[in-house]
Amino acid sequence: MFYTRINKIKVFNNKEGFLGLFNRAEMRIYSYVTGNGLLQSPLTLADLAGLPDDNARREKLLEAVLNGGNEFAQSNSLSVDGVKDNQSLLFGESGLVIYRAEIIPDHLNVQLWVIESDEDVRRASLDADEVIDSEAFKGLLVAATAALAVTNPILTGAIAVGGVVANLLRGKLRANRDDLVGYWQCALNRPEHYPHGARDRQDTPDTTGNIRIDYTLFGYENSI
Repeated sequence: MFYTRINKIKVFNNKEGFLGLFNRAEMRIYSYVTGNGLLQSPLTLADLAGLPDDNARREKLLEAVLNGGNEFAQSNSLSVDGVKDNQSLLFGESGLVIYRAEIIPDHLNVQLWVIESDEDVRRASLDADEVIDSEAFKGLLVAATAALAVTNPILTGAIAVGGVVANLLRGKLRANRDDLVGYWQCALNRPEHYPHGARDRQDTPDTTGNIRIDYTLFGYENSI
């Protein structure tokens, strides 16, 4: 089994405009985890190799990205009320588990949004036009086409749509009225970062400088 959990989030500025006793905000915490075997919308080279032409392959990739966005928009988020400036959000002895899997993954990509919610973030689902026009999707299509040209179609390696989904969602969240309190991203691999299945870090800064994260990876493999 393998677990990814958040132990603490320190919030410096809650992005709420009021002062004094009324400076409290509702926070929503969203996570998006991808990696080998961890894709919310799994897609493989074999899936694309079995399609008749480039248009069909593009439609398949588009479907995977849209499904990933919809799964994020419909996912369970954690809501925390009454958050003040310079407050630490604690999640009990077991922490906030944002992903669990049966195996220890070779790669792990985690993205975490902390949002001061003035409107429901779940309205941030993606639509087909913005996906097709995005540079991230165009790059994904080029990479998938190139992989098919040099790879044996029998291989079933996963195509990582998760990064495309996360980048599109990040832009969508910036565009609505929700205030981004913090955004944290980490890209880890097992040989370098958790060779024995475990990793524990405290006071990790995010990309905004407004939050700090304590997180733990814990995994063990069952012997036969």
